[in-house]
Amino acid sequence: MTDTAQRVTVALTGRGLVTAYGLGVDAYVRGTTTAGGSGTAPGPVVNGTDPIDPARIGATSDEWLGLAVDEALRESGWGPHDGVPELILVGQSEQPQDDPRTTPLYTPRTVRSSQLEWEAPLVLSHACASVLFAVDLAVRLLADGEAPAVLVAGVSTCNVYSTQSLEVVRAVGSHPPRPFDQRRDGITIGEGAGALLLERRDDAEARGRTADIEVAAVVAGIEGRSAAASDDDVVRRCMTEAMSLAAVDRLDYVHAHATGTPQGDEAEARAVSALVARLGSPPVPVSSHKGALGHLLHTSGFPGIVSATVALQTGVLPATANLERPLDIPHVLFPTTPYQPEGGVRTAMVNAFGFGGNNASVVLRDVGPCDQR
Repeated sequence: MTDTAQRVTVALTGRGLVTAYGLGVDAYVRGTTTAGGSGTAPGPVVNGTDPIDPARIGATSDEWLGLAVDEALRESGWGPHDGVPELILVGQSEQPQDDPRTTPLYTPRTVRSSQLEWEAPLVLSHACASVLFAVDLAVRLLADGEAPAVLVAGVSTCNVYSTQSLEVVRAVGSHPPRPFDQRRDGITIGEGAGALLLERRDDAEARGRTADIEVAAVVAGIEGRSAAASDDDVVRRCMTEAMSLAAVDRLDYVHAHATGTPQGDEAEARAVSALVARLGSPPVPVSSHKGALGHLLHTSGFPGIVSATVALQTGVLPATANLERPLDIPHVLFPTTPYQPEGGVRTAMVNAFGFGGNNASVVLRDVGPCDQR
């Protein structure tokens, strides 16, 4: 494991999403806080994939990346007069790089928002943990003064290469995904796009922007005994190191990687349980967005981080869609409906674990007015 030695406070000031619920963060929040509703189609899944209904979006998949970037820049109040943030584009390795014109999502290319443009952005690929690895790199760039701000962005669309790579390891389910459910049987591959704008908190406040969501710590590394299966000890160690780096001794919420696979979900739940038991704290609520959206693979970290920031801002935790018979794991709560902890939500963790031993955890903290009194 490697960790991020922060010398500055990094704030998350902009978020953008395209999901099965529609365009924007608000559409996603409405969907995932309405009785744990699912954005995936009901009934059996064909070939393990669940493409977004175009009628929900009103934009083609070629436009999703730009729309997510625009939303993140707009939320942060970032404009051309503020400069051009460094862009880290998360990519996926299964897709052949036949021609940059026909496979633009997986090769460096020109990325455009409504006001800014990037030529040949940095492309980072760490399987399904790519977004959190990119956040780790963003924090390092900001800490070293290499960029005024960093934009992490990416898009994922269903394709035969992703499906077949998961079928090889028998990870694809025969039903809509049910993370943490006793009857879960595998992954459904979903689609979507996301973007996050990170900047030094002092710089954001100097621009007159609210900077209440702090990226308190990121731990990202490659470790494990299996090419595909999750390792309880590695997952627990990743989370423990993130908490230590953030100098926090409690968690109010964990947004899990949980994809709906029999092995992976239980390994992560056991790791959270062991961590909470060691802290000696009350049971911690844990949920996953993948029951609602399917698995967005290399972009799955975007809705995960958005869910955690919304929990910090509102005090309401999203449920796991399709969860009816939760695992019986001590020290862990699995909400089946939106849940509001009595003590509030001040610290949240987001997990992402990918093939090849790619493991990452990020700790987010609300450092708004309540912490400044």
